[in-house]
Amino acid sequence: MDKPPRGVSKSGECRSGRDRESADWERSQREGPGVQVFIKTKEVIFVTKPTMDALRLANSAFAVDLFKQLCEKEPAGNVLFSPICLSTSLSLAQVGAKGETANEIGQVLHFENVKDVPFGFQTVTSDVNKLSSFYSLKLIKRLYVDKSLNPSTEFISSTKRPYAQEMETVDFKDKLEETKVQINNSVKDLSDGNSVNDQTKILVVNAAYFVGKWMKKFPELETKECLFRVNKTDTKPVQMMSMEATFCMGNIDGINCKIIELPFQNKHLSMLILLPKDVEDESTGLEKIEKQLNSEALLQWTNPSIMANAKVKLSIPKFKVEKIIDPKPSLENLGLKNIFNENTSDFSGMSETKGVALSNVIHRVCLEITEDGGDSIEVPGSRILQHKDEFNADHPFIYIIRHNKTRNIIFFGKFCSP
Repeated sequence: MDKPPRGVSKSGECRSGRDRESADWERSQREGPGVQVFIKTKEVIFVTKPTMDALRLANSAFAVDLFKQLCEKEPAGNVLFSPICLSTSLSLAQVGAKGETANEIGQVLHFENVKDVPFGFQTVTSDVNKLSSFYSLKLIKRLYVDKSLNPSTEFISSTKRPYAQEMETVDFKDKLEETKVQINNSVKDLSDGNSVNDQTKILVVNAAYFVGKWMKKFPELETKECLFRVNKTDTKPVQMMSMEATFCMGNIDGINCKIIELPFQNKHLSMLILLPKDVEDESTGLEKIEKQLNSEALLQWTNPSIMANAKVKLSIPKFKVEKIIDPKPSLENLGLKNIFNENTSDFSGMSETKGVALSNVIHRVCLEITEDGGDSIEVPGSRILQHKDEFNADHPFIYIIRHNKTRNIIFFGKFCSP
């Protein structure tokens, strides 16, 4: 069989190539109608579009599930997390899990229809990591395993390529302070006495930092102190950024809500904001959206077909959110129970040691939204509304920062109070 060009099938459809250990083309297989996939057992493995689409849907479903859990915990507070960081690290733990433990991870992360989870995540991670040259964006994902578990050669080799540098063997028992320093060197001030101790066996640590530059810069002279309506009766001062420009915007009638897409520089990332038209309930005004939110609804609400280019008078808060969250209770509520219980967890794919469980999951996020960006250049679109719309985010809203190439959610949050 002739070797097709690197990253291209015989049908001419591009594929993402990933190195593996072998030299000859051995076989082809079909994955979905009309898609021919060639696998090179030593040099290249292709992650097909159906696999990447399934992984995107899985990541979106997990993001929505966890967002709703965190909103229940903080109904009137600011929420922010990075679903792609958490799902990547938990998928790495799944490689070492067996039986019901592996099944639970797959169910909570919605991996039922994803055929190649590790290399799917490698493709997403590789694409997102390239953005560090455009933005102040850093995603850190680590699985720390105590050396006493003596991770198997098979586990190490199976995770080495798709999860490069994401698994580290450390000594929690005898070199606890050194290990804390090692973790804090990766993620500043992340570990403390409560989250890491000498009994820790497996630890998931991840963090996401982002300071974006907009495609269209907000004029700094237009930033003014305004009142942010945290609910129907209370207000707080906030620095409100404003501009008039063309953006993609739409209305979601079922939840009486507006949506707008704000692209960052080079359009690799976008911020999507869901804003209720007013504060209608007795809390943040987001209750109707949160109640109806699920993965299918999110796909519908963020579908480009419901949005059109419009001249917009835009106002959004200038803000910074920095949080360390403990997602463990929320993950348990979603069904991830065996993994944290020494009596039921099964990590026999990682170690022969019995009674080993995931000790903790630590998650840190930092997001800063400022005026910074490129020159404001109007680019006409195919559907342009002639009148000027207003998008005034002076009350609580839900937002997503999305990687546009893979359409994976990097950050998911809600802003309820300055």
